[in-house]
Amino acid sequence: MAATVEGPGLVRVVTLTDAVVAIAMTLLVLPLVEVAGEVDTAHVRALLADHGDLLLSFAVSFVVIYVFWAAHGTALRRAELMDVEPRGLRQLNLGWLLVLAFLPFPTAVVGRDLNTTSAPMYIGTMLTLSALTSLIVNVVDRAVGPPRRAGWAWATTSVFAACTALSVYNADLGMFALLALAVVRIVEVRTESALDPSSPVAATPSPTPTSTPASATTAHPAPAVRPDDRPTHTRTGATS
Repeated sequence: MAATVEGPGLVRVVTLTDAVVAIAMTLLVLPLVEVAGEVDTAHVRALLADHGDLLLSFAVSFVVIYVFWAAHGTALRRAELMDVEPRGLRQLNLGWLLVLAFLPFPTAVVGRDLNTTSAPMYIGTMLTLSALTSLIVNVVDRAVGPPRRAGWAWATTSVFAACTALSVYNADLGMFALLALAVVRIVEVRTESALDPSSPVAATPSPTPTSTPASATTAHPAPAVRPDDRPTHTRTGATS
């Protein structure tokens, strides 16, 4: 039996989380809207040269929010299905929402001026969000069953930490190093597909030849005999 917890249930927590995520994703585009009047539609190269960092930060932040939202939702769904609310989950979720709602600000800052001050703030914010996501996944794993994704979550957090450290010395290098997250994600998907029996790749049975019983190859049943096909026997010594 699940313990009684004051406050809204996990369903409303998920609903609030989805609302905050949707608002944060929408706010990411506001800096682009502000510079729309300065865009010269006749020269696309000038647009990329003048606002390339803004476009890049928007795309990266959008994808990062989506990935963390998916991981967060998977963890809370597992807790909801098992009717368990791990201790400290609400506090972690509060911090997660706080950092997520703050992310559009460093996204706009780094998009306007990428340097060794704005880049660490931007990547460091995502590092904090990644660490909170990893803690949520780890707490849920401990409460509902054997660990599933905590290891990969912490691997993602380690990549963000390395990128944050690089951005302190070279902002462009720190941003470029974020591409390592795609490599981690690809390896994670392939590993999970190979180990999870329920995945489409692992669950596809290998074709097996149809075996024929030995008795079917050695003995064949006699065909049914119709009344008209029965042989006529002649009795010995019978007179016509």
